[in-house]
Amino acid sequence: MRNKRRRRNTGQATIDLTPMIDVTFQLIIFFLVVSQITSQETVDLRLPDSLTAPDAPASRDKLFTVNIAWLAGQDQAFGWFCYGDPNPRNPNEMRSILAREAAATAPADGKPGPDADGISENVVVVRCDARCPAGEFGKLIELMAAARLYKVRVAVLKDQRID
Repeated sequence: MRNKRRRRNTGQATIDLTPMIDVTFQLIIFFLVVSQITSQETVDLRLPDSLTAPDAPASRDKLFTVNIAWLAGQDQAFGWFCYGDPNPRNPNEMRSILAREAAATAPADGKPGPDADGISENVVVVRCDARCPAGEFGKLIELMAAARLYKVRVAVLKDQRID
């Protein structure tokens, strides 16, 4: 004995929400990834001015950025920030981070890695607060030299002069 159920044609359309849910999750993942990439440059600092700075090259490369900024709540104290992390890095942490960045190889992201001599071809962007003493910048450069990272871009604000 078979129980046959008859379906009634109610005339109502049904909507499949599965594709909409998939798109929503993909958008959430996209914005999480993008916010992580752009958070490296959101450290609150005052960049130095420059009249002669060349225009920033239009690059799609994902360059490693180090920020030298004020430590919150401390006078005359600066810290090194990277990867969008709000906690400052000490010299030992920066040494290992710079060594890892020097060895990184991802040509699609603008990171060719070390050459035959072991010197890294990767570029590091340094965003240093204008009020920062030169010694803090010098310490970072020494750590970069120890990691064999010699290609540095220093971020500045291009001053607009009106004649």
